Amino acid sequence: MFINFALECVAYCRTMQLKNRIMKKLFFAAVALATATFVAQAQIHPRIEVAGNFAKRSVTDSKGDTQSGYKMRPGFRASVAAEIGLAAGLYIAPGITFRQEGSKLPSNKSEALNYLSVPVDLGIRAQLDDKLAVSVEVGPSFAYGVSSSGTGEDAFKTKKLGRFDVSLNASAALEYNKLYLRVGTDIGVVNTLKEAVQKATAKNTSFFVGVGYRF
Repeated sequence: MFINFALECVAYCRTMQLKNRIMKKLFFAAVALATATFVAQAQIHPRIEVAGNFAKRSVTDSKGDTQSGYKMRPGFRASVAAEIGLAAGLYIAPGITFRQEGSKLPSNKSEALNYLSVPVDLGIRAQLDDKLAVSVEVGPSFAYGVSSSGTGEDAFKTKKLGRFDVSLNASAALEYNKLYLRVGTDIGVVNTLKEAVQKATAKNTSFFVGVGYRF
């Protein structure tokens, strides 16, 4: 009697394990099918862009007073992104951007801070006619400092500055026949000083003007 009961329990467990395996396979198959369907139906438009980047570091002392002498520094910016349609006129645009932040220092030296960043923007696009369109984007950007120059030392390697940065960016673009003009800004929200001295802060800020092509 006990042996029969044990055998029935084993058979039941095996049946449940088989059902669980089948359910897992069906679940992952459904997820894969839904993902493939979304990708197939979503309108994806890659784009490339180059721009002039005009950067200035916002520096405050321990009292919160803004330090003078830091001036705007012109630099370079290049990016690739993909606009992924979510709904009519609404899209998300993840990408990769190389940008030069930094500032002209009070010592008259020009410090360039080179970052690779990953912006993840939410955009709204309005098609005015067959060739003319306007769009607005906003979102966070996550950056990693790869190098610096202009002061005789790499501020990242000497650990004067932390490599990771986060900013909020916003931009607007006017497009004509796939070519577009974009203006925008990046506002740093992270203190980039590796070791904040007496609660001093240094944040990256910049605005950019560039041209691009939307495929």
